[in-house]
Amino acid sequence: MRLLLTSAGLTNETLCESLAALSGRPLPSLALAVIPTAANVIPGDKGWLIADYVRFQRAGFSQVDIVDISALRPEIWRPRLEEADVLAVSGGDTTHLLRSMRGTGLSDVLAELLDERVYLGVSAGSMVTGPHLGLSRSAQETIEDRAGLALVGFLVQPHLDSPHFPLAAEAVVREAAAGLVETTYALSDGRAVLVDDGAVRVVGDGPFTVIPGMPRPTPQADAGGGR
Repeated sequence: MRLLLTSAGLTNETLCESLAALSGRPLPSLALAVIPTAANVIPGDKGWLIADYVRFQRAGFSQVDIVDISALRPEIWRPRLEEADVLAVSGGDTTHLLRSMRGTGLSDVLAELLDERVYLGVSAGSMVTGPHLGLSRSAQETIEDRAGLALVGFLVQPHLDSPHFPLAAEAVVREAAAGLVETTYALSDGRAVLVDDGAVRVVGDGPFTVIPGMPRPTPQADAGGGR
């Protein structure tokens, strides 16, 4: 499975080059499908989302489609995702995104789609790929089942030390990650975690922090001396 889990999208040339290398082809030969669903419940100005779209266009993809899975039937959204080489899942409300991916059935077929495609996560789109939403502070919606997609075995915290995200300050992130068994990758907006068939490394430009997870408890042997 191939994933590029970014903090804020394709914000620099290094990330564009990393995506091309992960895909094995130059970006102008790749079709991109963008899933903007996470942004649907975020009120106010959407300049940040428009900026994501502009960066996708400037990256030079052969096609940029926008596929809102929550607004389309599966028989419409699935062929359009299958037409793409890269599936970009945009930012916004993490729990709304996860609820929509489950409710539409995308979560059930995503692993199959990623057999031949690259997953490009942006903010919330990166966070949902982990084992759970333990670092999510979604303000718009809540869900009882906070299990993630488990495409990767670590957690992503985007927007490290961004002035727009005070809860992503490093001290706050370290406190939130304390006690978690999973490693946390805290990424500034020029960084991403690249996953290539199990190999994991941080790419891009700017600060990042890796917070190791706590060791998993060792099962205790039966002390009863039974036979």
